[in-house]
Amino acid sequence: MATTYGAPTNLDLSACSVTATGGTASQTLADLGKAVGDNAAAVATANSNASTANTNAQAAQTDAAAAKAAVDGLGDTYVAKTSVGVANGVAGLAADSSLVVPCTADNNENPVLSFGYGTNTIGTGGSVRVIYNGTVGTMQDYLNWSNPDGSATFGRYLDGTVLTGRSSGSLNIGVAAQPVNTVYSHNAAVVTSDASAKTIAGLLTDTSYADGQKLVAALATVKPTVYQLNASIAEKGAAAARYHVGYIAQDVEAAITAAGLDPSKFALWTKTALFTVTENTDGTLKQTATVDTSGNQQYIQMLRYEEIFPVILAGLSAQVSELVNRVTALESAGKAATGGAA
Repeated sequence: MATTYGAPTNLDLSACSVTATGGTASQTLADLGKAVGDNAAAVATANSNASTANTNAQAAQTDAAAAKAAVDGLGDTYVAKTSVGVANGVAGLAADSSLVVPCTADNNENPVLSFGYGTNTIGTGGSVRVIYNGTVGTMQDYLNWSNPDGSATFGRYLDGTVLTGRSSGSLNIGVAAQPVNTVYSHNAAVVTSDASAKTIAGLLTDTSYADGQKLVAALATVKPTVYQLNASIAEKGAAAARYHVGYIAQDVEAAITAAGLDPSKFALWTKTALFTVTENTDGTLKQTATVDTSGNQQYIQMLRYEEIFPVILAGLSAQVSELVNRVTALESAGKAATGGAA
């Protein structure tokens, strides 16, 4: 019968040498335990670092995708912020939302704002439009030039060969409520006068054209006046404001009305409602009717002198013809009385 012995207990085996790998190198059980513990800690640290690296890699992948999308959105143009507003740079917005257009290094006094470049330009009949909050703006804005030298008269100009509207007769320079001041030109104004553009109502010298005869007679009663402009008096004082010569529009209106005609049917006289224009806080413009203290709309009357003068000349022509006929008749009567003697 085999004898069973109890296993020894409470023995210190730390000094015993063992071969953990089956090789010839041996180590104590204490060193082996420490190595196992160190390896476990290293594995835990490696797992933590791997998890962090994976999170960072995913974030980097997301950032890379966003960066790629941003770069793709730039197309073929990559603009450095430092190139905005500098010589040979690009246009950009300043802190006050104004558009900064840079000059070229060799043209630093004459910046040019071009719409389109090369073959990518605005075609014939196209236009540049102002956009307000995504909506195509109507004719409610204005261009404002600043005088670079601080003077009151120079520094603002349009440079080109033709200033015209998009279609015939579509452009006005100024309005009745806000007329321009002085117009300087090398030549006199050229006005459309082709027969194909007109429908003739009558001749002022034709006695059968009743309205024409009334108009000639009416304007013959209007007296030319010498006057000063109130705006000039306010600006310069009565002593310095110059004198002008012309007609008063209300006198012309009254004369035509007295002749039994409607002044509004004749373009030589105009009457236009007055208004003021103010700028809203959002930069848009507001047009407000000009009224008196009772709330009645105020108007301004104007005249087209180039249409008044033919009427005056027609009247003078008729008077001269009448005088010539009378003189001829008197001469004939005188000759008859003297038997034809000179």
